[in-house]
Amino acid sequence: MTSALNGAGLGFGTIAVAGFAFAVAGALSMFFSNYLSRRSELESLKIDMAREKMEIETEPEEEKSEMEELLKKDGYDDQEVEVIMQRLVKDNRLFLKEMLRRELQLNIEDIESDPFVRPFSAGIAFLLLALLAVSPYALAIPRTEALLTAVALSLAALFVLGSRAFLPRNFKPKAGIESALVGALAGGLLYLVGVLVSML
Repeated sequence: MTSALNGAGLGFGTIAVAGFAFAVAGALSMFFSNYLSRRSELESLKIDMAREKMEIETEPEEEKSEMEELLKKDGYDDQEVEVIMQRLVKDNRLFLKEMLRRELQLNIEDIESDPFVRPFSAGIAFLLLALLAVSPYALAIPRTEALLTAVALSLAALFVLGSRAFLPRNFKPKAGIESALVGALAGGLLYLVGVLVSML
């Protein structure tokens, strides 16, 4: 958006205010979209956990056999499987935790996590990075230099957000690069739109 305003030749003050408004609006949008997505995901995971827990309580022998097969697929021999199973059958929560992890690739810690943590982190990250990208327009520097600095900071911010660098366990560099490339294309087009508008 700021690239379009820059292309239109608007003053730095106007660009900075518009950029700040965009940063706040974007951060709120990022928070609520991530929260709704995370809440839906957790509800689905809790259903899976409840079903698995019920099966362990109502069909213990079948679940025990299933766990033994999963352990053998992971490379444990019969003796090791027997030792592990002796421990698991004494603790239903541990049994549930291992069954979720091995059968469904789920972690109880993720299911029981606070649904606000990830959305809040995403919203704050967007706000800070968006403000960083707008910051050149608060400085007394030439227009071209401000534009290039803002572009560089924006691309860096898009990479961080797209790759989820603020969530190390979910870091996806390829997604970050794709996000930055799309942002670069969009920014270039918006700048051209701004230039065209200024010529009208």
